[in-house]
Parts: sequence; C-alpha cells; structure tokens
Amino acid sequence: MKILLSVLVIVVCLVACESINNVPPVSPQMAVATKGRPAGVALLRNGRTLLVHRCITCHTLPPLWHYNTEDWPAIVDSMSHRASLKPAERDAMVAYILAVRSQK
Repeated sequence: MKILLSVLVIVVCLVACESINNVPPVSPQMAVATKGRPAGVALLRNGRTLLVHRCITCHTLPPLWHYNTEDWPAIVDSMSHRASLKPAERDAMVAYILAVRSQK
C-alpha cells in the first residue's frame, strides 16, 4: 500500500510540474506589453498564482497559446464558478493570461 501511495504522489507531482511549465513567471516586460489593458506586476503575479493553484486542482493547464487571445476571457469566465473565483480574481487571471499571450 505504501509503494502504491508513493508512486501516486510521484505521478501527481510530475503532472503538476509539467503543467506549471506552461505558466511562465511574471516579468516587468509583461506589465508593459498588455496591449491597452494596463496591469501592474502585482496583479499579474496574483493572476499567475490563481491560475496555478485553482485551475490545476481540476485539470492540467493547457499551454496559454493553445486558445486564441479573444477566447480566454470567456474560458476563464465559464470555469470561474468551479474555481470559486471572485470577479477581481477572475480579472487578475485573465490579465496574466493576456500578458503572457502578448509576449509571443
């Protein structure tokens, strides 16, 4: 039983690490490159933290460039109730995603 539990923990950690690789750290350049949606570094960091901790509890994170920029607000909105996101948290997450997308 202990071996099975250990293997399960290792698999979960590896999946979580792979998902987080799709979520780059916040840089000051991201705050500048938000294309008409001003966002401070603190807001973007909060959005990243929420994305990593709330979304990964249900599924692995897709690469942020997997969906179009225009689609992300609706995607986050449609899942925000499952993640118990308040409107300000939802906005921070969307701001982070759009800032990452603007870097590509």
